[in-house]
Amino acid sequence: MTIPEPLRSPGRPRGGDSDCRDRLLAAAMSAFAGSGYEGASLRAIALAVGFDVSMVAHYFGSKAELWLAVVDEAAERMRAAHAEIAAKLYAPGVSAAQRLRQGVEFLFDQIASDPRLASLVLREASGEGERAVCVEERLIRPNLAFYRPLWEEAMREGVFGESDPVVAHAAMIGAIALLVSSRASIARLVGGEMDLARLREEFCRGVFGRAV
Repeated sequence: MTIPEPLRSPGRPRGGDSDCRDRLLAAAMSAFAGSGYEGASLRAIALAVGFDVSMVAHYFGSKAELWLAVVDEAAERMRAAHAEIAAKLYAPGVSAAQRLRQGVEFLFDQIASDPRLASLVLREASGEGERAVCVEERLIRPNLAFYRPLWEEAMREGVFGESDPVVAHAAMIGAIALLVSSRASIARLVGGEMDLARLREEFCRGVFGRAV
């Protein structure tokens, strides 16, 4: 697949058209996360929200451009989330341990809020083609750049196990994504309810113990 660069923009639709475009993006995210790029069908994506497949071409042009629009929309949401929490995670006068706990909880909540994104990223990052590079540049690197100073500070302060911050970051994301996607199975195994709040708390206990 050739990633179009820059993304052809059909312009921002008005009124109900904007809702149509957003619904197509949501359906496409589910399809690409669940079936991968090759397995996702434009017709099925359109039908999932009650549209003819011609609507995909109308708003996005091609499958490649639709995929890129999904990635770009996710990147924009990630930037907005980072801007919202940045002051708290890097606040002066607050211990590294406290900010580390907040950072891990925020990362958990980010992944839990839309597990499809983690599935899409992990699926594409396992490859070596243009889509893998695109996901790395638009999603993985910016996310790592946001969290890396916190991970490194926590390692220097001795409240986080010392390791390569890139590996630590990837391991954190992978572990959270697996826990969130396996929540129903985990609940059966523990023999009780396992909502996201409890799952997050148990994860943090496992990573930090009770001290953080």
